[in-house]
Amino acid sequence: MDRARYERYLAAFNGKDYDALGEFYADDVEFILSEERGLKFHGREAILNLYRPFHQAVDERVEIVRFADGGDFLAVEVKAEFRPIPGRSQQVIDLPHGKVLKVTTFAFYDLGPDDRFTRIRACSYSRHYEDA
Repeated sequence: MDRARYERYLAAFNGKDYDALGEFYADDVEFILSEERGLKFHGREAILNLYRPFHQAVDERVEIVRFADGGDFLAVEVKAEFRPIPGRSQQVIDLPHGKVLKVTTFAFYDLGPDDRFTRIRACSYSRHYEDA
């Protein structure tokens, strides 16, 4: 997967276009966000079912910092911003009222022969809150 295709993935993600987003995931994709917190998802629909309600409560925006294409593997450093949507709640991340969470994450993607994600692992190394 080249950077241009990955940017299309992020455009679908940031645009909350779940039909387009789903096209990037293999049917049996595994997404490991945090094993210690039980945030491990198996299958395209499980991932989309995570994001749909989460994005009803949180405006999440992701941008690329660094991108490395290893053929059947991607390593990407991204910055994400999470803004709570007033009157909505979610249970995925700690997001105090009146705050914006900014996170820098390494994401590793294994790719199948059809260029779809088969396994995604994410690890955040920088997290801080700012006033909304």
